[in-house]
Amino acid sequence: MGIEGTTLGRYELRRCVARGGMSEVYLGYDRHVRRRVAIKVLYGSDEPFVRRFEREALAVGTLSHDHILPLYDFGEQRPWYYLVMPYVEGGTLRDYLLRKEQLSLEVAGKVLEQIASALQHAHDHGVVHRDVKPSNILLRPDGHVYLVDFGLAKAKMEADSHAKVGMVGTPEYMAPEQTNGVNDYRSDIYSLGIILYQMLTGRVPFMADSPVTVSLKHIYAQPRLPSLLNGDIPPDIEKVMLKALAKNPNERYQEARAFAIDYKKALVEILIHKRGGLPSTDQLQDTVTEGLVEEPTRPFVFLPEVFLPPIVTPRNPLARELPSMPSIPRTAPTPQRVHQTLLTMLCLALLGSSILLGLLWQDNATQNAQLLQTSNGTALFWHTATALAQQQAALAAQARVQATAGVTTAVGAGSVLYENALTYPGGGWINDGKQCFFTPQGYHVYTSLRHTTAWCYLNQRRFTNTVLTAQAQLLRGDMYGIVFRLDSTAKAFYVFELNYLGEYRFIRAEGDNPLNWLTLIDWTPSDAIKGGYGVTNTLLVMANASSFRFYVNKQLIRPAIADPAYATGLVGFLVGGDDYGGTEATFNNLWIFQR
Repeated sequence: MGIEGTTLGRYELRRCVARGGMSEVYLGYDRHVRRRVAIKVLYGSDEPFVRRFEREALAVGTLSHDHILPLYDFGEQRPWYYLVMPYVEGGTLRDYLLRKEQLSLEVAGKVLEQIASALQHAHDHGVVHRDVKPSNILLRPDGHVYLVDFGLAKAKMEADSHAKVGMVGTPEYMAPEQTNGVNDYRSDIYSLGIILYQMLTGRVPFMADSPVTVSLKHIYAQPRLPSLLNGDIPPDIEKVMLKALAKNPNERYQEARAFAIDYKKALVEILIHKRGGLPSTDQLQDTVTEGLVEEPTRPFVFLPEVFLPPIVTPRNPLARELPSMPSIPRTAPTPQRVHQTLLTMLCLALLGSSILLGLLWQDNATQNAQLLQTSNGTALFWHTATALAQQQAALAAQARVQATAGVTTAVGAGSVLYENALTYPGGGWINDGKQCFFTPQGYHVYTSLRHTTAWCYLNQRRFTNTVLTAQAQLLRGDMYGIVFRLDSTAKAFYVFELNYLGEYRFIRAEGDNPLNWLTLIDWTPSDAIKGGYGVTNTLLVMANASSFRFYVNKQLIRPAIADPAYATGLVGFLVGGDDYGGTEATFNNLWIFQR
């Protein structure tokens, strides 16, 4: 078409950035909101195709997902029809694979997880892509991935059916059944399996001189084992890849989500058991230079007292350890000093006796009062141990507060607003015995269902500018995190999450459906996070007005990020994910400081 310089509605077409068989993509400029956009332009030479394209574009506009490129606008200016989308710098996965050839298991899994999430969302809403391939996957410089061109292949197929045109799509990535015009969401899963094969081996499984021959290979030939092309592919990963490439759709994964989950489970076992841990910053460095994955923030040592406030329990409930005293030069005792010493000891003895007698008198008075109030004749005694336990708890709480004095100031925090070990019920925490409950190990948050999240919270206090820290253990499932600025009525909150792969993300949630939540920071690996199950991670969130900073295990993992949506609210915890056995985590030692 070559229409650089043309204006379509309010959009200026500045230069062509891509060409395809059905359209051209231009870098454009939206004069109304003054931003760069990508404009896909189609020449309306086939009226049935244009009408179907329009309906498909409107359908795609209803999909809202972090990894589906959103549709800003759709319009026509005869003879052109156009779609307006965000302009993504970073290129396509096809371009990236031409440079890198093979990706590591970790990076390939990151791409797989994001695209599978996008496909699952589309499939759940009745939309099948039908042309999943690397050139339809866009990479942002920070590693965020988008799936594009939903519905175009379907529209083209329907329009060309009047002209007796057969298969539509890119033969190297087409499922066997697509050759006969039969396809559904499982065809998309097959195409995603081809992409994974290419990411890990550097080539597609089937190639030939003609599209027909390629299609026949998809139907009859078995792919070469991926491990023969890349010796780093272990058997568990290879098993997942081959299942996605099954010729029979019924033998493939029936959900894109299940495909990604099985890959992730196989990968985490490899990382933890065979490599002795999760990927380090150095292992990701070559990926950083190419722009696929954001460089992890270099950690620095943080003051440990903020993360683990010590609980000081006196050895004797009535005695506290005295502070250390400066040494005094020893001299020979004089008669005057001896008399002073004896007098001081006598005063201390009299004072101690008075205190003891006072306690005994108070305890006897309490016992007598209880005996007089007993109506059933059974003696009801309040033993001295009860009073001593109360004093012990008061002393321990005071000691914990004193232990944080001066430390919170050093990290920009103030006084202690709230602290709870979370090992016993009460205090305003949700405790339904199922989703939210207490054990001596901590506060359990649990969901038994797949594709769900559950959150439990303190319903009696709202906090604004704070430093929050808590310890957490993932017992099973996918991810867990700390919730803050929660509005329980609107179900709106922020959540800082970790997963069992050793990654973190930051979400702005609103409503019941997690698919509609906004990802402010997508899953990012960090050396500071301990992956796997049954290990303790200490989370810390610094929330000051609209600015947030995140720490794990005493290390800064994310510089400040801003979001002004929520200013104040409740505090709690969240779990969730796609695991068939549900997700459960325990939380304890929650501290909240004034920011």
